[in-house]
Amino acid sequence: MATRAGWLDGHEVTEVWFDPAALSFAELLAAGREHDCARLAWTTTNAQFELARTKLGDGAKRLTTEPRADREPKYYLLQTPYRHVPMTAAQAARCNAALAPGAKVDAKRWLSPRQLRLLERIAADGEREWPVAIGQPIADAWARLER
Repeated sequence: MATRAGWLDGHEVTEVWFDPAALSFAELLAAGREHDCARLAWTTTNAQFELARTKLGDGAKRLTTEPRADREPKYYLLQTPYRHVPMTAAQAARCNAALAPGAKVDAKRWLSPRQLRLLERIAADGEREWPVAIGQPIADAWARLER
């Protein structure tokens, strides 16, 4: 599975590529709804559209144009101390969404105990110049911090 942030019809969207043999569209849609991030769903097939329509009503849309790439895909994350915490791409996307105004999920939910300890260290030592880790491979970002 892979994701990419973007914009479509005036909405911030996350484009999701997934293997339907490993995760059905129904499961993907259910997970999105559970985490309050699937109020709208642009679909690529008739079957997806019909399923989304039963779950989202008018929130089901047919994809007619490609989403425009997000110019700053981790905007909310980069405005906080979380920007110094090495993360996987999936963690960064989830934390970024959780840090957006009106989000109902605590961004710390997506971090490991090691990442949470680092976030506490960053908060306690705000005078230190911490490197930005977002957008870096996670192993490289940890290695930079350990130097």
